[in-house]
Amino acid sequence: MNVLFLTVSTGRGHTSCARALEEYLKENGANTYFLDIYGYIKPFLSKAVSDIYLFASGKTPKLYGKYYDKEDMGKTKFVDTMSKVNKVIKNKFKKFIIKYDIDVVVCTHIFSAQIMTLLKDSVDTVNIGIVTDYTLHPKWETTDIDYYVTADESLSYIAQKKGIAKEKLLPFGIPTDKKFTVKCDKSTARKKLGFTKEKVIFVMMGSMGYGNIDTIIDEIDGCDIDFEVAVVCGNNSKAKEMILAKNLKHKFHAYGFINNVDEFMDAADCIITKPGGLSVTESMVKNLPMILVDPIPGHEDRNVEFLVNNGVALYVWNLYGLGSAINIFYNNDIRRQELLTALSRVAKPGAVSDLGNFILSSGKGKKQK
Repeated sequence: MNVLFLTVSTGRGHTSCARALEEYLKENGANTYFLDIYGYIKPFLSKAVSDIYLFASGKTPKLYGKYYDKEDMGKTKFVDTMSKVNKVIKNKFKKFIIKYDIDVVVCTHIFSAQIMTLLKDSVDTVNIGIVTDYTLHPKWETTDIDYYVTADESLSYIAQKKGIAKEKLLPFGIPTDKKFTVKCDKSTARKKLGFTKEKVIFVMMGSMGYGNIDTIIDEIDGCDIDFEVAVVCGNNSKAKEMILAKNLKHKFHAYGFINNVDEFMDAADCIITKPGGLSVTESMVKNLPMILVDPIPGHEDRNVEFLVNNGVALYVWNLYGLGSAINIFYNNDIRRQELLTALSRVAKPGAVSDLGNFILSSGKGKKQK
């Protein structure tokens, strides 16, 4: 079987969930191909799309959030404009699909789903879209592919209201790397990472290190509970330097990029994080309670709504500070247990294998016309 992954460089989630699924399929005998749809056409296109997203979501988040809401209501035309761009480039992907005899195409972004919508009558492939947040992003309903993978069964209601047929919905969950499904004993993980306290807080602000880290560090340090803190700053080197230079009463460890997030999750009691789709999915699979801060307006706001309404996270806003959330987590045994119970109910550690097996089954016998 030949499987093609079509991604877009707008955040870590689209690529990471595709790579996790790709690994499973390879282990089970599939041949896989992986394309950034705009990078495949011209590298500068991929960089332009990525830069626009990073600037809008990181530098002008309020404006981005307003635009996202308007796009969701059908009052803006950016997604429609990209569909016109995709009409121009679709034939290059048709040639690729025919050349490599592709059976299944997995789209982790609406733009790649647009391309397969345009090609659905000219190639014989099973086309699957993965929605990488706990919502349905604007205009997914304008695509016409075979299946839509969502993060949770409850999102099927939203999808059907938008016009996606129930039989096309696969609420398998967001795929994560298999290392997140392996649980290590807390004390073993802490010893391996060099932590010495009985309580450990993990702070992860996303791959780009977004968020008001200075304020977050001060609020954490203001707590009287005896813990130590691991902070991952991504590529925000200034944030890492700031933390190391601060005179703090608690022991803080600051890191740039790390490849062992799973081990830090094993060592921690809870995670303070932005509510990115993949980050919160990894936390849930690890059964790690979350304290959510600084959501990017738009899709991450909707992630917050899902996570808090399902009882798997605490959320910090202006009138409910981070210090209050940390104190509730450590000092309210009932609330902490409620978080853990909800996590075991909502998490989907089998997302990769469930979707992978579905792909292996659904793609059998598919041939080009």
